[in-house]
Amino acid sequence: MLTFLCALFFVAIILLVRRLRRPNIATQRCVHIVVLGDLGRSPRMCNHAIEFDKHKFNVHLIGYAESKLGRKISNNQNIQISDLKPFPKLNVLPAVLVYGLKILWQFGTLVFRLSQLPKPDLICVQNPPSIPAIFATFLMAKIRGARLIIDWHNYGYSMLALKHGFKHWIVHLCQRYEFFLGQLANINICVSNTFAKDLSVHTIKASVLYDKPTNLFHIPTIEEKHRIFMKMNTQYAYKPFQGRSNNSTRFTNEDEKNNISYLQDRPAILVSSTSWSEDENFELLFDALKKYASNEMNNLPSIVCIVTGKGPLKEQFVEQVERERDQYQHVEFCFPWLDADDYPLLLGCADIGVSLHQSSSGFDLPMKVVDMFAVGVPVCSVQYDCIDELVKRDQNGIIFQDANDLCDRLQSLLHGFPDRCLKLNNLKSNLIANRSNENWSKEWESVMKPLLHSESM
Repeated sequence: MLTFLCALFFVAIILLVRRLRRPNIATQRCVHIVVLGDLGRSPRMCNHAIEFDKHKFNVHLIGYAESKLGRKISNNQNIQISDLKPFPKLNVLPAVLVYGLKILWQFGTLVFRLSQLPKPDLICVQNPPSIPAIFATFLMAKIRGARLIIDWHNYGYSMLALKHGFKHWIVHLCQRYEFFLGQLANINICVSNTFAKDLSVHTIKASVLYDKPTNLFHIPTIEEKHRIFMKMNTQYAYKPFQGRSNNSTRFTNEDEKNNISYLQDRPAILVSSTSWSEDENFELLFDALKKYASNEMNNLPSIVCIVTGKGPLKEQFVEQVERERDQYQHVEFCFPWLDADDYPLLLGCADIGVSLHQSSSGFDLPMKVVDMFAVGVPVCSVQYDCIDELVKRDQNGIIFQDANDLCDRLQSLLHGFPDRCLKLNNLKSNLIANRSNENWSKEWESVMKPLLHSESM
């Protein structure tokens, strides 16, 4: 009887694998793009989806549908959203047990979803998160006869080390897991040249696919700026944008002839976008702005600081700012989460961008800086190992070391704002003059298309 049951089990497995490997009826190739996170906060993977669609793939975008997606994704009938069921909250159980159950839940829901969809030619997975995403997609790629692409945004083990330290056994285990499965992938791509060099040390050959802006990112006109300012005031109801009349904002005014002009006494706009994770130290920005607010304001403007994004530490920092409000006499804060189509416009309204991304691994580059450059906004970035691949000192931005340094740089750049801030205007002029025609589509064509072709040979 036991022999019969074992034979029946193996026959069932063989039949299941044959079914999962059955070719698609559709003539178009198929790709599964996997994000074990919020799809709306994974712009690079959404950009992959758009490019695969352009190259005649049927696209299935798999992840958690928590945030609203841009129109290029949501209005595209060839890009199917396959949402994963989130792990339920189990606060009553020990943290270690909850973590183990969460991994099993994510593995099961991801494998089940990948089994339901049409047979893929490619599975492209974002890393991190690494566990269990890489193993689940590797397993399904083997079962379904697909090629696996790992897009390395960072190291999962380095993110884990922020909490546990690099010497913890679980960090070492995650490190070995990542490098082992990376060696088994058909294609590896990553976000910086420094990253590719480090992967090669671990016998993983990776091609560099730099983040580049999409066509949504451009230098906005004054009319576009006025519209998004009005929208921030009326639709999103953020008080720092409220003007003196119905046709004005804090920064712009529309007269009777519908001519729009800047207000001379407007505040400077400082913007930072973030995932509110542990590899971004927002204490640096807040301490710098406290010092800025405490100094004499001769020839210095007040600041509206806009911090966009969602993440685990957001509530903590928003509450901290509210408690310390009296320490920011000349600084106002706004913490919006914007639609994907509004974000590029608001970003382009900024006078200065700030990046606090320090990279847990030291190898990844912040996409937010790419976006800021695309809309003509100079960036102040905190120093870390490979940031000079992106930010060129005194050409498109500046690099600072700590809160005091950031405060000094902000004062230097904003002195004489809005018309006589020579250093800031020089950075903006450099950005505009050196803007290239490079964009995400061209970068994808030059890097990904040859990789897909060579692997299919």
